Amino acid sequence: METIGHADRLTSLDAAFLNMEAPTRHMHVGGLFIFDPPGKEQGEPRDLDHTGFLELVRSRLHLVPRYRQKLAFPPLALGNPVWVDDDHFDLSYHVRHAALPRPGTIAQLTEYCARILSRPLDRDRPLWELYVIEGLEEGRFALLGKNHHAMIDGLAGIDIATVMLDVTSDTGTPPEPEPWVPAPAPGRARLLGAAVRDALTSPAHLVASGRQLVAAPTKSARRALEIGRAAASMARTSLVHTAPRSLLNQPPGPHRRFAIQRIPLQDAKRIKNAFGTTVNDTVLAAVSDAIGRFLRDHGATTDGLWLRAMVPVSTRAGSEAHALGNRVVAVFVDLPVFELDPIERLRICHEAMREVKSSHHAVGAGFLIGLTEFAPPTLHAMAARAAVNSRLFNFLVTNVPGPQVPIYCLGARLLGAFPFAPLAATQSFAVGLTSIDGWLNFGFTADYDALPHIEQVTGHLRDAYADLLRCAEAVEAG
Repeated sequence: METIGHADRLTSLDAAFLNMEAPTRHMHVGGLFIFDPPGKEQGEPRDLDHTGFLELVRSRLHLVPRYRQKLAFPPLALGNPVWVDDDHFDLSYHVRHAALPRPGTIAQLTEYCARILSRPLDRDRPLWELYVIEGLEEGRFALLGKNHHAMIDGLAGIDIATVMLDVTSDTGTPPEPEPWVPAPAPGRARLLGAAVRDALTSPAHLVASGRQLVAAPTKSARRALEIGRAAASMARTSLVHTAPRSLLNQPPGPHRRFAIQRIPLQDAKRIKNAFGTTVNDTVLAAVSDAIGRFLRDHGATTDGLWLRAMVPVSTRAGSEAHALGNRVVAVFVDLPVFELDPIERLRICHEAMREVKSSHHAVGAGFLIGLTEFAPPTLHAMAARAAVNSRLFNFLVTNVPGPQVPIYCLGARLLGAFPFAPLAATQSFAVGLTSIDGWLNFGFTADYDALPHIEQVTGHLRDAYADLLRCAEAVEAG
């Protein structure tokens, strides 16, 4: 990410998420975090201290500096926007308090969340909001986080969320916030000059690539050949052939529905151990089954139907674990929603993912994303919109691992973290998954009008895992 004084310019991938946005296509991601009451584990449940939570956020903002930055756009759209400090930053605007009529049910909670997630973020402010929602059943409360995709990807999102969380129930007293003085933002003339200069010069990584080529020409040539083959393979298998039409691929409107479901991680591990697959394979197989059941419930024919899932894969290096911005590539996997045999469905998904990995499709996707660094911003915006309007896949499946230990916020134990995913122009359904503290937490996002009964998918998912678990138990029994 290029730096202009104190301003960081968005990469082409981050800028793409801004260019993709439209009134009916929100490019923010979110997460719903549900907690037991503070003090419940000690036998003394109490209400959440909202003032204390606000002070907790304030004391940790220095760990996520992007949360106090907003976008500045170069004149004449000659370059990608840059991040600058918000000299009018107001924490109370971003952290909001809400309550459901007690006792609020999960259905009421997800309906409220869907309404919040259906509204775009204000581009004149830092691109995030955090809602504290009280009044849930059994004295529970929830946090609803909402961040623009230009600012954050899945793995970075987990890191940002956890700066508000702890691995101990000991609340303590939040430290005093670190002093913060907003840096002066570059003026229009400086933004324009930097954009013109960038347009006339090569990106820094082009120079680095040239040095690598001189230092190791044979290795670089071999790598280029490998990437080229992967890119060609992607073009043949995914980009040339559009995904089939389905009930899940109606153009979305501006409003969303949201449903959640937890599955014990131990069940998924028993299944993957019994059949020599992976936890992610069980996820794809169960999602494929749940979608097939849902489609058949609503009169759709699934005989011989394969639906293509886009599965984002993070390429963030270990040294970048706490870096902001996007380091993701996409792979495409065809799922057999017609298959009624749980074992055969799991085998097909396992083979499909193994083929994706062995053919280096992810490498090709990363290379294609890298090419956009060389495109002028106007052309890049056109390319981003063209890509998001094409029907390359039927739905999205994200899978982000989290810590497998108890997590707390001000003494309240986290029960589940459920992702909200954006919908593209030809998708009305998406699946998000976070594994944390022994649970697989599924969040199902759908267009409000296209799929009014999306909550049915949660029951189908439970049944799909139950079928797979029975098969695994049969294998264990010999």
